[in-house]
Amino acid sequence: MKLNTSKMIFLNVITLSALVSLSVNNWMMIWIMMELALFMMIPLISKNKISDQSMKYFIIQSTSSYILIFSILCNSMKETNLNSLVCMISLILKTGMSPFHAWKPEIMSKMTWKECMLLTTIVKIPPMILMNSLIKLDLMILPMILSLAVGSLGGMNQLNLKKLMAYSSIFNLTWMSSAFLLSKKIMLSFLILYSMLTIKAMWFFKKQNLIYMNQMSSLPLKMKMSLTLNLLSISGLPPLTGFFPKWIVLNELLKTSLFIPSMMILTSIASIFMYIQMNTFTLSNLTIKKKINKISLYSNLSLLNLFSLPILYMTWNI
Repeated sequence: MKLNTSKMIFLNVITLSALVSLSVNNWMMIWIMMELALFMMIPLISKNKISDQSMKYFIIQSTSSYILIFSILCNSMKETNLNSLVCMISLILKTGMSPFHAWKPEIMSKMTWKECMLLTTIVKIPPMILMNSLIKLDLMILPMILSLAVGSLGGMNQLNLKKLMAYSSIFNLTWMSSAFLLSKKIMLSFLILYSMLTIKAMWFFKKQNLIYMNQMSSLPLKMKMSLTLNLLSISGLPPLTGFFPKWIVLNELLKTSLFIPSMMILTSIASIFMYIQMNTFTLSNLTIKKKINKISLYSNLSLLNLFSLPILYMTWNI
């Protein structure tokens, strides 16, 4: 995805739609911004005329949008639990939460890394805001638990890094939806830190031209350690930076429920095992060297995983 003028316009419109969604309270305006981001995302995914991932993405997203509008209109005439359930199904289909998650790894495996960055960060913001506004936490318990299980267990036998990051995104959707349901302050802190860590990992994969796990064995030790810190931080291993927003979410959820935080902790252990399994394979192959290694300008950003935690803690208490 080369950044020519048209694609820069698409990226700016997608970012602007997410910012507008964060600023308004009208569900119709958020829906319009969500559809605007969809129509800007389609040309970015379409690399050539024979690729079908853009059509699959369009069909899934447009179907969920139609179901959402239908459920909201029915709910405005007569509020029932069935309408709220249909609304929830449309939103979890749009975001890729379990049990409607199967499209996300398949589509992400055929995208470029820049498109995967958009799909796992900015594009998820408008449907998450609608989920916070229209759906109660009681209805979200089952999809959240299923997303935790699928995201932590589904990526264990994956060799494709894009599918692995897709399952990581499915796993973190539960944490993100919980942050959105709690408060705006928690939501912003989790969204910013998760987006920074995910974009950094995918940017590393893009710069090194990595698609499969065995390709990481040719990287230098410094890059392997940087990647290891970043992935463990995404999984929420203390005392890395990614643990900080998850700790806040757990602290707030424990005031209302004990079951969901317990499942979050148990599945986080499985998620950490998934990343450690990948890093063990990577770090054990230290003798293989490549003739030409691309030098990443972002390798020094591994300090983000170590030193920003006390800064964020002080910022939170201001």
